[in-house]
Amino acid sequence: TQAPTVTATEGGTMTVFYPVYGEGEGFCANDPPTDHGLSSLNGIVTSATNAECCTKHFSWQKSGFCFSQMANPPTQAPTVTATEAGTLTVFYPVYGEGEGFCANDPPTDHGLSSLNGIVTSATNAECCTKHFSWQKSGFCFSQMANPPTQAPTVTATEGGTMTVFYPVY
Repeated sequence: TQAPTVTATEGGTMTVFYPVYGEGEGFCANDPPTDHGLSSLNGIVTSATNAECCTKHFSWQKSGFCFSQMANPPTQAPTVTATEAGTLTVFYPVYGEGEGFCANDPPTDHGLSSLNGIVTSATNAECCTKHFSWQKSGFCFSQMANPPTQAPTVTATEGGTMTVFYPVY
């Protein structure tokens, strides 16, 4: 069976994306195939989206060149915005300042231009565990607003009794 005939839309772009090999590292296009030395798309596997095409035909690219040619290329890490208080909604590791800790203030406060490529965490504790579990001092955890303790904190109830039971020998 022959591949369906694909025609250009009014804007001059195709309704599908196809791989273009031999021009640099290779990328996906949706402009007329004649722009890339092809007479037609017969026999060429096409994709509905640019991302699908890049994944299908250029997943071997370490540079991510195919994705970088997209109008709105994906980033290595999610885009993180500041909250009203000026802190981020994620925590990230800060190395090189003492023993290292996790922060959720703007990365520029620590000499970073962005968080692209940095593994982030939803909570400060998760970040400390993920990036600084090797710290014997527990420095990362000690920098938290409410750091965890070595043992559970036990407080007396209104009646003066504890909320936990313990053995009496």
